[in-house]
Amino acid sequence: MKRISILALALLAACTAPTENPITEVSYDYFGDTIQVADTTSLAGLLSQLQAGTDSVYGTFAAPISSVCQVKGCWMQLDLGTGEEALVRFKDYGFFVPMDAASEMAFVEGSLTVDTLSVEWLRHQAEDAGESDSAIAAIQSPKVSFSVLAVGVALAQKERAAAEDSAPHDHSSHEH
Repeated sequence: MKRISILALALLAACTAPTENPITEVSYDYFGDTIQVADTTSLAGLLSQLQAGTDSVYGTFAAPISSVCQVKGCWMQLDLGTGEEALVRFKDYGFFVPMDAASEMAFVEGSLTVDTLSVEWLRHQAEDAGESDSAIAAIQSPKVSFSVLAVGVALAQKERAAAEDSAPHDHSSHEH
């Protein structure tokens, strides 16, 4: 009877043992410096430092890409999850991101900065853009703007089309 109990217990333990789930590691494509994805800081934490009055914070954080420059991939916009976006430029234009990266999660290392754009500057920009006098006059308050100067970006690996043009990009033809 003792043998049957031990055998039944062993069988029961084998049937209820937790199954191992294989851990799937994500591989990344790096643009610019190779960054440590595991060292990401909370984006909300970085933004709260900026709201507390710090002009700029440096770190590695993750955010979804909302848009990418369609000329060469020389800038991207990140969704900050607050209804606002941050314009990301790449240090010394030393690297670009794939033009098809919109909606991907980006891991970015760099300096996140908050700028307050004055009413005068916003009106001047609207004037230069050919806005109507009424649209220019409607600008009544400053605007907060976020930007990032990135030293490196990591995107989860996927099949990407090879770049057709590897020549340096002339940035004078479009605004950054």
